[in-house]
Amino acid sequence: MRQIIIAFILTGLVGCSKVLDIQPLEIIPETAVFKDKNLIEANLLSLYDRTKFQELGNQENFRMGLLAGPGGECRAFGDWQDPYIASIKIYDNSGAGLLDYWAYVAIRQINEFIAGVNGSPFEQSYKDQKISEARFLRGFIYHQMVKRFGGVPIITKVQKETDPQSELFPVRNKEAEVYDFIGKEMDEIALLLPASYAAKDVGRATRFAALALKSRAMLYAGTIARFGTVDLNGVVGIPAGEADKYFTAAMAASKAIMDNPAFSLYNKVSSDPVKNFTQLFTDENANPEVIFSVKWDASLNRGHSWDALCTPAGFTSGWNSNFNVFLEFVDLFDYQDGRSGVMNRSLLTGTRLHDIDSLFGKRDPRFRASTFYPESIWQGKKVFFHSSTRYRNSSGQVVTSTSETFVIPNSVSPQFPDGITGRAPLRNTQRTGVHVRKRCDEALTPAASGQSSTDFIVFRLGEILLNYAEAAFYLNQTTEALNAVNRIRARAAMPLRTTITEANIRQERQVELAFEEHRYWDLRRWRIAEQELNGKRFQGLNYVYDFDAKKYIITLRNAEGVARVFQPRHYYLPLGIDRIADNPSLVENPGY
Repeated sequence: MRQIIIAFILTGLVGCSKVLDIQPLEIIPETAVFKDKNLIEANLLSLYDRTKFQELGNQENFRMGLLAGPGGECRAFGDWQDPYIASIKIYDNSGAGLLDYWAYVAIRQINEFIAGVNGSPFEQSYKDQKISEARFLRGFIYHQMVKRFGGVPIITKVQKETDPQSELFPVRNKEAEVYDFIGKEMDEIALLLPASYAAKDVGRATRFAALALKSRAMLYAGTIARFGTVDLNGVVGIPAGEADKYFTAAMAASKAIMDNPAFSLYNKVSSDPVKNFTQLFTDENANPEVIFSVKWDASLNRGHSWDALCTPAGFTSGWNSNFNVFLEFVDLFDYQDGRSGVMNRSLLTGTRLHDIDSLFGKRDPRFRASTFYPESIWQGKKVFFHSSTRYRNSSGQVVTSTSETFVIPNSVSPQFPDGITGRAPLRNTQRTGVHVRKRCDEALTPAASGQSSTDFIVFRLGEILLNYAEAAFYLNQTTEALNAVNRIRARAAMPLRTTITEANIRQERQVELAFEEHRYWDLRRWRIAEQELNGKRFQGLNYVYDFDAKKYIITLRNAEGVARVFQPRHYYLPLGIDRIADNPSLVENPGY
């Protein structure tokens, strides 16, 4: 008799919570699992847990910043951390390395679940819902794989040893077929899934989560058709003539969410756009923007370490200051009066003084809510990044201090109640001079490892509006595109646009969705990753504080040890020689 391993979920753990490192407590015969709703539920929740909704892993969960590294948003503090390694790796036929995700074990487990529930003795409506949730997970996994590799084998039934060799060693489906499969699956289950759940089950797939996945996947397919090329007889690439079909589908799925009164852009603090955007990612009390999220709760021993990683040095006793934002990414955030945010490099000299509020404090409120920069406020205190301080001593001489403990004479004031030290905490001075703040919980102190409970938002209305805008633009529906973008900009208190361009839409997407695991995939599907990443050695800033002028001398610094490599073949990751040896029916991606 076959048996199924179920990781029982602790009492009170909400649906879709990440069950980290739980060992199976009991092995139960398959025939028993699907005769008991509690066991079906436990099995389904374990499938949620095995689905890659966000990057996790590595010491202290460093991989929570994995995709922001290769995407050119920020770098991990240590060269030995996975996000930095993934950024500088030259991918070859050895495989996709840290970016790999070939999830056919999870696909098999989901197919087993679907078959088991389908044969269970329960009412059809119950079976429809549970099977639809499993199909949502399967569709999400297929999208995770197709955006990495292009076409992959579509397997929807439980394979048996007696199956034909062609089924046991399947060939890769065409990339378009995988996207079509995802779209069709989401259409079907959207009719069967509930619109919402009771509070205890928040974090499970709804009909709107299915529509959100379709919105995202169809947009990806449309842009790959528009900008990519077809190879391997369609295993990678989508014919250009199919682009409008996918854009139309993306718009329709997006509009079904946009038109539903249950969803609106988060705007509980409309008078303060910085605070409002900050709270969007930490407010879990009837947040109207969230469509689907991964639930975390440190009180149930299900916490993560995002706050411990991101909180600036000087504010926490644990790991800190880990994700350092590149200057090139800072450039994307325009000023609130509409001026370009691109920093004039010629002004970054060893003599010119800069007012930090003019440089950073007047940028897009989303920048101020998403990053720590010099003199930004955190937990009632200023965050500092200067590597030294220049001041006049009692003899009137201009001297420089690089001491982290030496307080500059006469620097204790209402502006600096703790005084200015010669140098900021070391980890704040060593990489780029701007750090990731987005999703941090200011109320959590100290920010210890494993104590963060902030949910990870997988789908939110902000993304859906941007999906809609991009698809509409490529269908020449520019008014629709402009209106959707301006809804986003109005919430951010940024000047509304009067016309819309491709560059506007792409910039808005990168700013709004910064550090949310989007940019790496966006650069790839737009086919501009070579332009944005290849040969680049991204930069940061070094600050010297002038105490008398209350301003900074700012100079450039290299933030990475080597230049990046992104070649045309890297728009698809390699399957790798080992995977192809296991299944000779698979064909490797071009260029490997």
